[in-house]
Amino acid sequence: MRQFCKIVTSAPACLNRVTRSVFLFLSYRGLKPNATDPSLSYDAAALTAPPANRCPMKYLPLVWAALFRSRLRTLLTFLSIVVAFLLFGMLHGVTGAIDAVIHSMSDTRLRIVNRMGFTRWMPIALRDKVEQIPGVTAVAAYGYFGGYFQDPRNGVGGGALDMAPLFKIYPELVLPADERAAILRTRTGAIVGADLASRYGWKVGDRITVGTPIWQHPDGSRNWAFTIVGIYRYKGGSALPADELWMNYDYFANAGGEKDEASMFIVGIKDPASADRISREIDDLFRNSATPTLTQPERTWEQASIRRTGNIRFIVNAIIGAVLFTLLALTANTMMQSVRSRIPEFAVLKTFGYSSRIISVLVVLEAMLLCFGAAICGLALAAFAFPPVMQRLGIAAIPIPLSVIGAGFGIAVCLALVSSVPPVWRAMRLDVAAALAAR
Repeated sequence: MRQFCKIVTSAPACLNRVTRSVFLFLSYRGLKPNATDPSLSYDAAALTAPPANRCPMKYLPLVWAALFRSRLRTLLTFLSIVVAFLLFGMLHGVTGAIDAVIHSMSDTRLRIVNRMGFTRWMPIALRDKVEQIPGVTAVAAYGYFGGYFQDPRNGVGGGALDMAPLFKIYPELVLPADERAAILRTRTGAIVGADLASRYGWKVGDRITVGTPIWQHPDGSRNWAFTIVGIYRYKGGSALPADELWMNYDYFANAGGEKDEASMFIVGIKDPASADRISREIDDLFRNSATPTLTQPERTWEQASIRRTGNIRFIVNAIIGAVLFTLLALTANTMMQSVRSRIPEFAVLKTFGYSSRIISVLVVLEAMLLCFGAAICGLALAAFAFPPVMQRLGIAAIPIPLSVIGAGFGIAVCLALVSSVPPVWRAMRLDVAAALAAR
Protein backbone atom coordinates (compact mmCIF):
# COMPACT_ATOMS: atom_id res chain seq x y z
CA MET A 1 0.00 0.00 0.00
CA ARG A 2 2.88 2.37 0.84
CA GLN A 3 4.51 1.78 -2.54
CA PHE A 4 1.17 2.32 -4.33
CA CYS A 5 0.65 5.63 -2.59
CA LYS A 6 4.18 6.80 -3.41
CA ILE A 7 3.72 6.00 -7.09
CA VAL A 8 0.43 7.77 -7.58
CA THR A 9 1.24 10.80 -5.43
CA SER A 10 4.59 11.33 -7.11
CA ALA A 11 2.99 11.54 -10.55
CA PRO A 12 0.03 13.90 -10.22
CA ALA A 13 0.23 14.77 -13.90
CA CYS A 14 -0.86 11.22 -14.71
CA LEU A 15 -3.97 11.57 -12.60
CA ASN A 16 -7.11 13.33 -13.59
CA ARG A 17 -8.84 15.86 -11.41
CA VAL A 18 -11.10 13.41 -9.62
CA THR A 19 -8.22 11.02 -8.77
CA ARG A 20 -6.23 13.89 -7.22
CA SER A 21 -9.36 14.81 -5.27
CA VAL A 22 -9.44 11.26 -3.89
CA PHE A 23 -5.98 11.59 -2.44
CA LEU A 24 -6.59 15.10 -1.18
CA PHE A 25 -9.69 13.72 0.48
CA LEU A 26 -7.73 10.86 2.08
CA SER A 27 -5.14 13.29 3.40
CA TYR A 28 -7.91 15.51 4.73
CA ARG A 29 -9.26 12.62 6.79
CA GLY A 30 -6.10 12.73 8.92
CA LEU A 31 -4.92 9.16 8.29
CA LYS A 32 -2.37 7.74 10.70
CA PRO A 33 0.19 4.86 10.49
CA ASN A 34 -1.08 1.38 11.23
CA ALA A 35 0.31 0.39 14.61
CA THR A 36 -0.37 -3.34 14.23
CA ASP A 37 1.13 -3.79 10.77
CA PRO A 38 4.21 -1.59 10.02
CA SER A 39 4.11 -2.71 6.37
CA LEU A 40 1.01 -0.62 5.82
CA SER A 41 1.32 3.12 5.78
CA TYR A 42 -2.28 3.83 6.81
CA ASP A 43 -4.76 2.37 9.21
CA ALA A 44 -7.66 0.78 7.28
CA ALA A 45 -10.03 1.51 10.19
CA ALA A 46 -9.24 5.20 9.86
CA LEU A 47 -10.15 5.05 6.21
CA THR A 48 -13.71 3.79 6.77
CA ALA A 49 -14.58 5.24 10.17
CA PRO A 50 -15.86 8.83 10.32
CA PRO A 51 -13.14 11.10 11.69
CA ALA A 52 -13.79 12.65 15.07
CA ASN A 53 -15.18 16.16 15.13
CA ARG A 54 -15.43 16.24 11.34
CA CYS A 55 -18.48 17.36 9.37
CA PRO A 56 -20.01 14.85 6.90
CA MET A 57 -20.00 17.67 4.36
CA LYS A 58 -16.34 16.84 3.74
CA TYR A 59 -17.64 14.47 1.04
CA LEU A 60 -18.80 17.51 -0.92
CA PRO A 61 -15.37 18.25 -2.52
CA LEU A 62 -15.38 14.77 -4.09
CA VAL A 63 -18.92 15.21 -5.39
CA TRP A 64 -18.14 18.70 -6.67
CA ALA A 65 -14.98 17.52 -8.43
CA ALA A 66 -16.90 14.64 -10.02
CA LEU A 67 -19.53 17.02 -11.40
CA PHE A 68 -16.89 19.21 -13.00
CA ARG A 69 -14.88 16.34 -14.43
CA SER A 70 -16.63 17.08 -17.73
CA ARG A 71 -17.68 20.71 -17.49
CA LEU A 72 -19.51 20.88 -20.81
CA ARG A 73 -21.53 17.73 -20.17
CA THR A 74 -22.51 18.91 -16.70
CA LEU A 75 -23.39 22.39 -17.93
CA LEU A 76 -25.60 21.12 -20.76
CA THR A 77 -27.36 18.65 -18.48
CA PHE A 78 -27.84 21.36 -15.83
CA LEU A 79 -29.35 23.76 -18.36
CA SER A 80 -31.63 21.02 -19.72
CA ILE A 81 -32.97 20.33 -16.23
CA VAL A 82 -33.40 24.07 -15.55
CA VAL A 83 -35.46 24.49 -18.73
CA ALA A 84 -37.51 21.39 -17.89
CA PHE A 85 -38.41 22.67 -14.43
CA LEU A 86 -39.08 26.14 -15.80
CA LEU A 87 -41.57 24.56 -18.19
CA PHE A 88 -42.98 22.43 -15.37
CA GLY A 89 -43.47 25.47 -13.14
CA MET A 90 -45.14 27.56 -15.84
CA LEU A 91 -47.48 24.85 -17.14
CA HIS A 92 -48.34 23.27 -13.82
CA GLY A 93 -48.69 26.76 -12.38
CA VAL A 94 -51.58 27.41 -14.77
CA THR A 95 -53.59 24.42 -13.53
CA GLY A 96 -52.57 25.18 -9.94
CA ALA A 97 -53.72 28.79 -10.26
CA ILE A 98 -57.03 27.68 -11.79
CA ASP A 99 -57.59 25.24 -8.93
CA ALA A 100 -56.76 27.94 -6.38
CA VAL A 101 -59.23 30.37 -7.95
CA ILE A 102 -61.99 27.76 -8.06
CA HIS A 103 -61.29 26.75 -4.46
CA SER A 104 -61.60 30.40 -3.38
CA MET A 105 -65.11 30.66 -4.82
CA SER A 106 -68.01 30.63 -2.39
CA ASP A 107 -70.55 27.87 -1.82
CA THR A 108 -73.21 30.51 -1.18
CA ARG A 109 -73.37 31.86 -4.74
CA LEU A 110 -75.18 30.61 -7.83
CA ARG A 111 -74.89 31.67 -11.47
CA ILE A 112 -77.91 31.83 -13.79
CA VAL A 113 -77.38 31.90 -17.55
CA ASN A 114 -79.56 31.20 -20.57
CA ARG A 115 -79.67 27.47 -21.27
CA MET A 116 -79.28 28.26 -24.97
CA GLY A 117 -75.90 29.91 -24.39
CA PHE A 118 -74.15 32.73 -22.58
CA THR A 119 -74.66 35.10 -25.51
CA ARG A 120 -78.45 34.77 -25.20
CA TRP A 121 -79.57 37.46 -22.76
CA MET A 122 -82.46 37.11 -20.30
CA PRO A 123 -85.14 39.62 -19.26
CA ILE A 124 -84.32 41.66 -16.17
CA ALA A 125 -87.74 40.75 -14.76
CA LEU A 126 -86.31 37.34 -13.95
CA ARG A 127 -84.42 38.98 -11.07
CA ASP A 128 -87.58 39.85 -9.14
CA LYS A 129 -88.97 36.33 -9.47
CA VAL A 130 -85.76 34.69 -8.25
CA GLU A 131 -85.66 36.96 -5.20
CA GLN A 132 -88.98 35.45 -4.05
CA ILE A 133 -87.55 31.91 -3.80
CA PRO A 134 -86.99 30.86 -0.16
CA GLY A 135 -83.31 30.81 0.78
CA VAL A 136 -82.24 33.51 -1.69
CA THR A 137 -80.64 36.54 -0.05
CA ALA A 138 -79.92 38.78 -3.07
CA VAL A 139 -79.79 38.75 -6.86
CA ALA A 140 -77.47 40.91 -8.97
CA ALA A 141 -77.90 41.36 -12.72
CA TYR A 142 -74.74 41.20 -14.82
CA GLY A 143 -74.21 42.54 -18.33
CA TYR A 144 -71.14 41.51 -20.32
CA PHE A 145 -69.16 44.51 -21.58
CA GLY A 146 -66.08 43.15 -23.38
CA GLY A 147 -63.89 46.23 -23.15
CA TYR A 148 -60.29 47.20 -23.79
CA PHE A 149 -58.03 50.06 -22.79
CA GLN A 150 -56.37 52.13 -25.55
CA ASP A 151 -55.58 49.07 -27.69
CA PRO A 152 -57.84 46.09 -28.47
CA ARG A 153 -55.01 43.86 -27.31
CA ASN A 154 -55.28 45.35 -23.81
CA GLY A 155 -58.43 43.53 -22.75
CA VAL A 156 -60.35 44.75 -19.71
CA GLY A 157 -62.56 42.13 -18.10
CA GLY A 158 -65.70 42.90 -16.22
CA GLY A 159 -69.12 44.29 -16.95
CA ALA A 160 -72.20 46.03 -15.61
CA LEU A 161 -73.56 44.98 -12.21
CA ASP A 162 -76.24 45.81 -9.66
CA MET A 163 -73.89 47.26 -7.06
CA ALA A 164 -76.11 47.20 -3.96
CA PRO A 165 -76.91 43.45 -4.07
CA LEU A 166 -73.36 42.73 -5.25
CA PHE A 167 -71.93 43.94 -1.95
CA LYS A 168 -74.24 41.54 -0.09
CA ILE A 169 -73.39 38.58 -2.28
CA TYR A 170 -69.60 39.11 -2.04
CA PRO A 171 -68.78 39.60 1.67
CA GLU A 172 -65.08 38.93 0.93
CA LEU A 173 -64.96 42.04 -1.26
CA VAL A 174 -62.78 44.73 0.35
CA LEU A 175 -63.96 48.22 -0.59
CA PRO A 176 -64.05 51.22 1.81
CA ALA A 177 -67.51 52.46 2.81
CA ASP A 178 -67.00 55.87 1.16
CA GLU A 179 -66.09 54.21 -2.14
CA ARG A 180 -69.15 51.95 -1.91
CA ALA A 181 -71.33 55.01 -1.43
CA ALA A 182 -69.58 56.77 -4.30
CA ILE A 183 -70.31 54.03 -6.85
CA LEU A 184 -73.98 53.93 -5.80
CA ARG A 185 -74.46 57.67 -6.37
CA THR A 186 -72.16 58.17 -9.38
CA ARG A 187 -73.97 57.09 -12.52
CA THR A 188 -70.85 56.97 -14.71
CA GLY A 189 -68.64 55.70 -11.92
CA ALA A 190 -66.69 52.46 -11.95
CA ILE A 191 -64.77 50.39 -9.46
CA VAL A 192 -61.69 48.51 -10.62
CA GLY A 193 -59.68 45.66 -9.18
CA ALA A 194 -56.36 46.37 -7.51
CA ASP A 195 -54.49 44.19 -10.03
CA LEU A 196 -56.07 45.99 -12.98
CA ALA A 197 -55.39 49.42 -11.44
CA SER A 198 -51.77 48.47 -10.83
CA ARG A 199 -51.38 47.28 -14.43
CA TYR A 200 -52.43 50.61 -15.96
CA GLY A 201 -51.48 52.97 -13.13
CA TRP A 202 -55.06 53.95 -12.34
CA LYS A 203 -56.11 55.58 -9.08
CA VAL A 204 -59.32 56.84 -7.51
CA GLY A 205 -60.54 59.99 -9.26
CA ASP A 206 -59.05 59.17 -12.66
CA ARG A 207 -61.22 59.64 -15.73
CA ILE A 208 -60.64 56.76 -18.14
CA THR A 209 -62.01 55.79 -21.55
CA VAL A 210 -62.69 52.13 -22.24
CA GLY A 211 -63.44 50.94 -25.76
CA THR A 212 -65.64 48.01 -26.74
CA PRO A 213 -66.31 46.36 -30.11
CA ILE A 214 -69.80 45.36 -28.98
CA TRP A 215 -71.70 48.30 -27.49
CA GLN A 216 -72.25 51.71 -29.05
CA HIS A 217 -72.30 54.74 -26.77
CA PRO A 218 -75.13 57.31 -27.15
CA ASP A 219 -72.63 59.72 -28.70
CA GLY A 220 -72.21 57.33 -31.65
CA SER A 221 -68.75 56.05 -30.71
CA ARG A 222 -67.75 52.82 -29.05
CA ASN A 223 -65.76 54.57 -26.33
CA TRP A 224 -67.20 54.71 -22.84
CA ALA A 225 -65.88 57.18 -20.26
CA PHE A 226 -65.87 56.30 -16.56
CA THR A 227 -64.69 57.92 -13.36
CA ILE A 228 -62.86 55.55 -11.05
CA VAL A 229 -64.54 55.96 -7.66
CA GLY A 230 -63.10 52.90 -5.94
CA ILE A 231 -60.46 50.18 -6.08
CA TYR A 232 -61.49 46.81 -4.72
CA ARG A 233 -59.57 43.74 -3.61
CA TYR A 234 -60.40 40.50 -1.88
CA LYS A 235 -59.71 39.52 1.69
CA GLY A 236 -56.40 37.82 2.42
CA GLY A 237 -56.29 34.13 1.58
CA SER A 238 -58.51 34.46 -1.48
CA ALA A 239 -56.98 33.56 -4.83
CA LEU A 240 -59.69 35.41 -6.76
CA PRO A 241 -58.02 37.89 -9.14
CA ALA A 242 -58.99 41.53 -8.61
CA ASP A 243 -58.62 42.39 -12.29
CA GLU A 244 -62.04 43.54 -13.52
CA LEU A 245 -63.85 46.82 -14.11
CA TRP A 246 -67.40 47.04 -12.78
CA MET A 247 -69.86 49.75 -13.80
CA ASN A 248 -73.44 50.46 -12.77
CA TYR A 249 -75.91 48.20 -14.54
CA ASP A 250 -78.57 50.93 -14.88
CA TYR A 251 -76.16 53.27 -16.64
CA PHE A 252 -75.00 50.55 -19.04
CA ALA A 253 -78.51 49.29 -19.87
CA ASN A 254 -79.91 52.74 -20.57
CA ALA A 255 -76.88 54.18 -22.35
CA GLY A 256 -76.38 51.60 -25.05
CA GLY A 257 -76.46 48.10 -23.63
CA GLU A 258 -79.28 45.58 -23.79
CA LYS A 259 -82.09 47.51 -22.13
CA ASP A 260 -84.01 45.49 -19.50
CA GLU A 261 -81.90 42.39 -20.18
CA ALA A 262 -78.92 40.69 -18.52
CA SER A 263 -76.43 38.10 -19.70
CA MET A 264 -76.22 36.50 -16.25
CA PHE A 265 -77.62 36.71 -12.74
CA ILE A 266 -75.53 36.17 -9.61
CA VAL A 267 -77.58 34.76 -6.75
CA GLY A 268 -76.67 34.79 -3.07
CA ILE A 269 -78.10 32.03 -0.86
CA LYS A 270 -78.17 31.51 2.91
CA ASP A 271 -77.28 27.83 3.16
CA PRO A 272 -74.87 26.04 0.79
CA ALA A 273 -76.78 22.81 1.45
CA SER A 274 -79.81 24.30 -0.30
CA ALA A 275 -77.90 25.13 -3.50
CA ASP A 276 -79.24 22.13 -5.44
CA ARG A 277 -82.81 22.74 -4.34
CA ILE A 278 -82.74 26.43 -5.24
CA SER A 279 -81.07 25.69 -8.58
CA ARG A 280 -83.84 23.24 -9.49
CA GLU A 281 -86.55 25.66 -8.41
CA ILE A 282 -85.10 28.45 -10.56
CA ASP A 283 -84.76 26.24 -13.64
CA ASP A 284 -88.25 24.79 -13.14
CA LEU A 285 -89.67 28.30 -12.85
CA PHE A 286 -88.47 29.24 -16.35
CA ARG A 287 -88.44 25.83 -18.01
CA ASN A 288 -91.32 26.59 -20.40
CA SER A 289 -90.48 30.26 -20.93
CA ALA A 290 -88.82 31.86 -23.95
CA THR A 291 -85.56 31.95 -21.97
CA PRO A 292 -85.03 28.64 -20.14
CA THR A 293 -82.29 28.95 -17.55
CA LEU A 294 -79.30 26.92 -16.38
CA THR A 295 -78.48 27.51 -12.71
CA GLN A 296 -75.27 26.18 -11.16
CA PRO A 297 -73.15 26.81 -8.07
CA GLU A 298 -70.35 29.27 -8.75
CA ARG A 299 -67.60 26.66 -8.62
CA THR A 300 -69.45 24.28 -10.94
CA TRP A 301 -70.16 27.09 -13.37
CA GLU A 302 -66.50 28.10 -13.47
CA GLN A 303 -65.32 24.52 -13.95
CA ALA A 304 -67.79 24.08 -16.83
CA SER A 305 -66.52 27.30 -18.43
CA ILE A 306 -62.95 26.01 -18.27
CA ARG A 307 -63.91 22.63 -19.71
CA ARG A 308 -65.48 24.35 -22.70
CA THR A 309 -62.04 25.67 -23.65
CA GLY A 310 -60.57 22.14 -23.63
CA ASN A 311 -59.13 19.62 -21.21
CA ILE A 312 -56.35 21.89 -19.99
CA ARG A 313 -55.26 19.56 -17.20
CA PHE A 314 -54.80 16.60 -19.57
CA ILE A 315 -52.84 18.70 -22.06
CA VAL A 316 -50.57 20.12 -19.35
CA ASN A 317 -49.99 16.73 -17.70
CA ALA A 318 -49.22 15.13 -21.08
CA ILE A 319 -46.60 17.76 -21.88
CA ILE A 320 -45.06 17.60 -18.41
CA GLY A 321 -44.99 13.79 -18.52
CA ALA A 322 -43.16 13.77 -21.85
CA VAL A 323 -40.67 16.35 -20.62
CA LEU A 324 -39.96 14.51 -17.35
CA PHE A 325 -39.56 11.16 -19.12
CA THR A 326 -37.03 12.69 -21.50
CA LEU A 327 -35.31 14.40 -18.59
CA LEU A 328 -35.07 11.13 -16.68
CA ALA A 329 -33.40 9.40 -19.62
CA LEU A 330 -31.02 12.33 -20.09
CA THR A 331 -30.02 12.51 -16.43
CA ALA A 332 -29.58 8.75 -16.13
CA ASN A 333 -27.38 8.73 -19.23
CA THR A 334 -25.28 11.58 -17.82
CA MET A 335 -24.80 9.76 -14.52
CA MET A 336 -23.89 6.53 -16.29
CA GLN A 337 -21.27 8.30 -18.40
CA SER A 338 -19.91 10.03 -15.32
CA VAL A 339 -19.59 6.77 -13.36
CA ARG A 340 -18.18 4.87 -16.34
CA SER A 341 -15.37 7.39 -16.72
CA ARG A 342 -14.55 7.18 -13.00
CA ILE A 343 -14.43 3.42 -12.54
CA PRO A 344 -10.67 3.48 -11.73
CA GLU A 345 -11.24 6.19 -9.11
CA PHE A 346 -13.93 4.12 -7.41
CA ALA A 347 -11.52 1.17 -7.46
CA VAL A 348 -8.93 3.34 -5.68
CA LEU A 349 -11.49 4.24 -3.02
CA LYS A 350 -12.35 0.57 -2.53
CA THR A 351 -8.61 -0.23 -2.33
CA PHE A 352 -8.34 2.16 0.58
CA GLY A 353 -11.21 0.44 2.32
CA TYR A 354 -14.26 2.45 1.36
CA SER A 355 -17.37 0.34 1.25
CA SER A 356 -19.78 0.09 -1.66
CA ARG A 357 -22.35 1.87 0.49
CA ILE A 358 -20.22 5.00 0.82
CA ILE A 359 -19.45 5.02 -2.91
CA SER A 360 -23.16 4.66 -3.63
CA VAL A 361 -23.86 7.63 -1.36
CA LEU A 362 -21.33 9.69 -3.33
CA VAL A 363 -23.07 8.83 -6.60
CA VAL A 364 -26.52 9.66 -5.18
CA LEU A 365 -25.23 12.96 -3.76
CA GLU A 366 -23.83 13.83 -7.17
CA ALA A 367 -27.20 13.23 -8.84
CA MET A 368 -29.00 15.05 -6.02
CA LEU A 369 -26.79 18.12 -6.29
CA LEU A 370 -27.21 18.25 -10.06
CA CYS A 371 -31.00 17.74 -10.11
CA PHE A 372 -31.93 19.70 -7.01
CA GLY A 373 -29.69 22.66 -7.88
CA ALA A 374 -31.12 22.85 -11.39
CA ALA A 375 -34.67 22.47 -10.05
CA ILE A 376 -34.17 25.41 -7.69
CA CYS A 377 -32.99 27.59 -10.57
CA GLY A 378 -35.80 26.46 -12.89
CA LEU A 379 -38.57 26.90 -10.32
CA ALA A 380 -37.16 30.27 -9.23
CA LEU A 381 -37.29 31.47 -12.84
CA ALA A 382 -40.85 30.13 -13.13
CA ALA A 383 -41.92 31.93 -9.94
CA PHE A 384 -40.40 35.16 -11.24
CA ALA A 385 -41.88 34.89 -14.76
CA PHE A 386 -45.30 33.45 -13.93
CA PRO A 387 -47.13 36.60 -12.67
CA PRO A 388 -46.16 38.90 -15.59
CA VAL A 389 -46.90 36.16 -18.12
CA MET A 390 -50.37 35.63 -16.63
CA GLN A 391 -50.91 39.37 -16.67
CA ARG A 392 -49.76 39.57 -20.27
CA LEU A 393 -52.31 36.91 -21.21
CA GLY A 394 -55.07 39.11 -19.81
CA ILE A 395 -55.27 37.30 -16.47
CA ALA A 396 -54.36 38.76 -13.10
CA ALA A 397 -50.74 38.70 -11.91
CA ILE A 398 -51.35 35.54 -9.89
CA PRO A 399 -48.28 34.19 -8.05
CA ILE A 400 -47.32 30.62 -8.75
CA PRO A 401 -48.98 28.33 -6.15
CA LEU A 402 -46.68 26.99 -3.43
CA SER A 403 -48.01 23.50 -4.15
CA VAL A 404 -46.32 23.69 -7.56
CA ILE A 405 -42.98 24.59 -5.96
CA GLY A 406 -43.31 21.73 -3.49
CA ALA A 407 -44.23 19.28 -6.24
CA GLY A 408 -41.23 20.44 -8.26
CA PHE A 409 -38.82 19.80 -5.41
CA GLY A 410 -40.37 16.38 -4.85
CA ILE A 411 -39.95 15.50 -8.51
CA ALA A 412 -36.32 16.69 -8.40
CA VAL A 413 -35.56 14.33 -5.50
CA CYS A 414 -37.30 11.42 -7.24
CA LEU A 415 -35.49 12.21 -10.47
CA ALA A 416 -32.13 12.17 -8.71
CA LEU A 417 -32.85 8.89 -6.91
CA VAL A 418 -34.20 7.07 -9.97
CA SER A 419 -31.48 8.32 -12.33
CA SER A 420 -28.78 7.22 -9.88
CA VAL A 421 -30.01 3.61 -9.66
CA PRO A 422 -28.12 2.26 -12.75
CA PRO A 423 -24.78 3.90 -11.87
CA VAL A 424 -25.11 2.86 -8.20
CA TRP A 425 -25.80 -0.71 -9.28
CA ARG A 426 -22.69 -0.69 -11.44
CA ALA A 427 -20.52 0.89 -8.73
CA MET A 428 -21.62 -1.69 -6.16
CA ARG A 429 -20.72 -4.56 -8.52
CA LEU A 430 -17.31 -3.08 -9.21
CA ASP A 431 -14.38 -5.54 -9.28
CA VAL A 432 -11.36 -3.68 -7.91
CA ALA A 433 -8.68 -5.79 -9.63
CA ALA A 434 -10.35 -5.64 -13.03
CA ALA A 435 -10.93 -1.89 -12.73
CA LEU A 436 -7.32 -1.14 -11.78
CA ALA A 437 -6.04 -3.42 -14.52
CA ALA A 438 -8.12 -1.56 -17.06
CA ARG A 439 -6.62 1.69 -15.80
